[in-house]
Amino acid sequence: MNKFKTISIIVLMVISLCFSVNIGLKNQIDSVNLFNPNIVVHSFDKNTSSITIAPWYNLALNGYYIVQHQNISYILVKTTQSEYITVKAQELLLTSLTSPRNLFVFIILILATTVFIKRERKKHYFSVKIAQLNRQTDALLEAFNLEKKQTDKPTSLSNLSESINTLNSHVKNYVKQTQTSICQDKLTLLIDRHAFIQHIDRQINLVNSADLKCALLFIDLDGFKKVNDSFGHSFGDEILVQVATRLANVLRHNKLNNISAVNKLEQNLSRLGGDEFSIFIETVSDEQQVIDIATHVLSELEKDFILGNKIIKISASIGIATYPESASSPEALLQLADVAMYRAKHDGKGIFKVYSPEMGKKMRRYHYLLEELRLAVAHKDIFLSFQPIVHVEDCMIDYFEALARWEHPVEGMISPIEFIPIAEESNLILELGDWIMLESCRQMAAWHNAGMRKVKISVNVSGVQLKHRPIYDWVMECLKKTGLPPTSLMLEITESIFIKANANIIKELEKLRAQGVTIAIDDFGTGFSSLSTLADLPIDVIKIDRSFITQAHKSQKYNDILFSISELGQKLGLKIVAEGVEEVAQFELVKRIGVSSVQGYLVSRPETSINVGNKVLNKSMGHLSSTGTSAWEIGD
Repeated sequence: MNKFKTISIIVLMVISLCFSVNIGLKNQIDSVNLFNPNIVVHSFDKNTSSITIAPWYNLALNGYYIVQHQNISYILVKTTQSEYITVKAQELLLTSLTSPRNLFVFIILILATTVFIKRERKKHYFSVKIAQLNRQTDALLEAFNLEKKQTDKPTSLSNLSESINTLNSHVKNYVKQTQTSICQDKLTLLIDRHAFIQHIDRQINLVNSADLKCALLFIDLDGFKKVNDSFGHSFGDEILVQVATRLANVLRHNKLNNISAVNKLEQNLSRLGGDEFSIFIETVSDEQQVIDIATHVLSELEKDFILGNKIIKISASIGIATYPESASSPEALLQLADVAMYRAKHDGKGIFKVYSPEMGKKMRRYHYLLEELRLAVAHKDIFLSFQPIVHVEDCMIDYFEALARWEHPVEGMISPIEFIPIAEESNLILELGDWIMLESCRQMAAWHNAGMRKVKISVNVSGVQLKHRPIYDWVMECLKKTGLPPTSLMLEITESIFIKANANIIKELEKLRAQGVTIAIDDFGTGFSSLSTLADLPIDVIKIDRSFITQAHKSQKYNDILFSISELGQKLGLKIVAEGVEEVAQFELVKRIGVSSVQGYLVSRPETSINVGNKVLNKSMGHLSSTGTSAWEIGD
């Protein structure tokens, strides 16, 4: 189509030039008639020459008469009575073409033609490009499964425009969705930790300029793990969704909302991960406002969660940190609120705590001891002490309890009450417990070979070890490595851990008992286990918690409880051991109510293996070899 148009324009210009030449011929003929010495005139006899009019297709000579002579065309200029006065057509046309007017017309036509051709080429180039872009945009639309709006009279340019508009709209939506997806928790649809911290950082910068206060609530669900373990993760996920909804309602009720203009998400509420959530209060008018919000959150989360035909009750622990009193950065604010939350869990759960510097000292102490304990465990800087448990009647040694001790190079002796919980929380107890078990069995094997055949070694086993170690295989492998008979080993497990133990752990402990390993329930009376549970547990020994021994002389109720425990143990065929006996009166009391063995500072403090050897092996070898045990001299 474009080529045809170009050719048509060129033909039209050529025709225009021919007509201009045709008009110019008249002027040339007139100048010949007037006398033009530059043009040679030829005369032909009328009788011998023929004259014809120029053909119609000869546009330059159209309307003029032509005389043909010897194959040369002559244009008739004028006639006389006997002759035709003519001029050579070629000469006259050349003269006409070279006239200033026709030269000007010719130049104008050349320029116009050039401009037209360039313009047409440019239009063709853009037309090709538009067609190419249309193909590319159509391919993109097809790839994204998009449909563009159809126009009444579509052209290449209008199609391209609609395609670009459709793609532009899709890109805007995609960017919005991407921004939302990047910073959004997929389950609860709240913003995630990273986006939350960025938002707090922006708000803190605003607070700096306005000299205002803000606060952060760190919310952790209590007992959520039990929900997952009991009903499955899909059930737990639904709980998390409902928690997010309730927290969003708290924000709306307290007018704490801050919706992002970019992704339309609430910025003051976040799921940090797992069952942890956080609320940011941008402007704090007074302390009571934060407390009211925390109380509102606790109230909302204490309400029943209904899923199908099940009703679930959970609670939450909340830690609160304020800016700028508690911290000066978003990360520190979140960390200190987390510290306060752990204090709330430690103090009873279902409550809130406001961060204080004292909590920070404890947290720094915790992390300091954690790192030091890692080094101590790695370098085997922990050692064992052994505390004897003796029979109340004759003070003969029943067994030794292996106790881990840590002497820090700077701080000196660090109490197990302080470092054992850190080891359990960080899972260092696994590596430490492996060493304690192996070293205890090794030491007892040496004493057994030296004559203590009726003495046992008692090793404490934590809930973390029961969860992560195949208890039967683990214990039997240690016994095999050290050569200690199973009958010389006792495992002490606290009552609270026994209550939580699953059927598989109970089965493993039963297998160990079948091999001869003794199982003791430690700190009995603190875990609130039922009597029916006690009857079903695979245990041989009950160790009464020291708190009952301490209170027995002060309270008749504790005295009665002690007597009941002793009587219960005897009826169930269990050995009863009293912990924490430090006075003679306590010793006489537990002896009177039927307790078989005692442990405490009255008998002995924990001793090194060397001291045990000196007291037992060196002083009474004869009695030891005949009885397999020895009396422990109290107060020695």
